[in-house]
Amino acid sequence: MSLQWTLVASFLYLEIAFLVLLLLPFISPTRWQKIFKSRLVTGMASYASLYFNVILVALVLLLLDAIREISKHKAKTGLEQNAMNMELVKEFRAQRNFYISGTALLLWFVLKRLMVFIQNSAQLIAENQAVKKQAESATRAANALIEESKKEDEDSKKDNVELEKELMKNQDEIKRLRKELEVSKLDLEAMKRQSEGVAKEYDNLLSEHGKLTRKLEQMEYQNQGETKKDN
Repeated sequence: MSLQWTLVASFLYLEIAFLVLLLLPFISPTRWQKIFKSRLVTGMASYASLYFNVILVALVLLLLDAIREISKHKAKTGLEQNAMNMELVKEFRAQRNFYISGTALLLWFVLKRLMVFIQNSAQLIAENQAVKKQAESATRAANALIEESKKEDEDSKKDNVELEKELMKNQDEIKRLRKELEVSKLDLEAMKRQSEGVAKEYDNLLSEHGKLTRKLEQMEYQNQGETKKDN
């Protein structure tokens, strides 16, 4: 195997090893995302497009060369046995190189796609965790609001009970005051009637007093007249 195909085969083995490593279940996409964002990988990522295109072109050229070699060394009839064996060996090598370069090219696209998929998965996991944290925070806030609402309802019920008690007391007090007012009205009417009776009695007494005063004055006048006659 020539040097270039040895390098391609080594590159294929590295691709297979890296693919198996990416498919290991105990390495999460989040951890791969941290590795991809490390300083070393980030420094290499700036030239990732260049690396990808160069390797892609090299693999395509090697694949085309392998196809050319296959078509060149197809089994031919009418050759001697040794020449036929040499052609078969060359055809086998060309086919081997074709499979190596084709598989390496295919795995190159698979690895690139798989890395993009892992990065997207890590991003989705991070977003899912953020949404989960927001949901948990919203749930805690909602539970706190519910508890606060329940507490306010209980306080409101207590206040309503106290207000009802106070209202009952006020209603009882109003009833008592109304009764006292009725009694006061009755007492006032009785006193009014009594005062009217006293006023009438007073008027009668004044009238009697006036009559007695007039009689007394008449009697005094008569006594004075009789005294003058005796003199």
